[in-house]
Amino acid sequence: MSAGAALPRAWRWLAERPHQRRGMRALEASVGAMLLYRVLTEWPFAAYLWGPHGLGTGSIAPLVGAAPAAFLDRAFATETGTLAVLAVLALGALGLLGGVRSRLPVALALAAFLLLEYRTPILPDGGDNITRLVLVYLLLALPPGARAPDGALRVFFHNCGVLAIAVQLGIMYFVAGLAKAHGATWYHGVAMYYIAQVGLFASPWAQALFTTPLVVTAATYAPMLFDLFFPLAMLSPLRLAWVVAGVAFHAAIALLMGLVTFSTVMIGANLFFVRDAEWAAAGDWLRRRLRRAGRAGAS
Repeated sequence: MSAGAALPRAWRWLAERPHQRRGMRALEASVGAMLLYRVLTEWPFAAYLWGPHGLGTGSIAPLVGAAPAAFLDRAFATETGTLAVLAVLALGALGLLGGVRSRLPVALALAAFLLLEYRTPILPDGGDNITRLVLVYLLLALPPGARAPDGALRVFFHNCGVLAIAVQLGIMYFVAGLAKAHGATWYHGVAMYYIAQVGLFASPWAQALFTTPLVVTAATYAPMLFDLFFPLAMLSPLRLAWVVAGVAFHAAIALLMGLVTFSTVMIGANLFFVRDAEWAAAGDWLRRRLRRAGRAGAS
């Protein structure tokens, strides 16, 4: 396709109608579920993690500047204020999980998430990094169930958010794959054995599983290849197969390594790439199966 034909086609894709509405909803719900899980599990330790005499002493000044930070950082001057920030995060998470027809839950979740992250910057992991970026891009997206006429400016912003998330996830997976490929234990096919022996990241039965050479080799090379070829797969007929593999891969990480928050977000990130027509087809198939099961049960 020539550049002269590609540019108008790309513009039509951005401007005519909103894309990935259901995929965006799946990603939004997964982020909300992860944030709510964090609030529920970290609430009892809030004073220690972020409170006035706790582990965190950081400031949000590098992001917003000294003057706004002088006001925002006061939230952590008392334990009540610290819990209030967590409560705001919980409200945002519930809104994301429940599909509120507003971008307010996104703004609340992002603001509280950033305050907590900058307060104690040693806590965030890879899942937190992608969550922060996704929340920023979700500000551009249409709220769940919102209507916008084809060609509206809101549609353009929504599709810019879709494109930003897709590119960001593609870069993230590819860079992760390159990092693995440059690691000696990864290209020798033994990385999962060493990871499984770290008690922080594996259960006892997972440690036993990853002593089998064939399992270790397959479990080492499979994620490396999955990551490296992820961007290409999303542009090929293998996209849905890659999404299914990605969901299974991250579910296994949650089960075997206990990285629940990271895996929850990344499962949503993979489901984001399922197109609206494919979600609709899957829903129709499920409804037909349920009707047949209902008729079979009644007969």
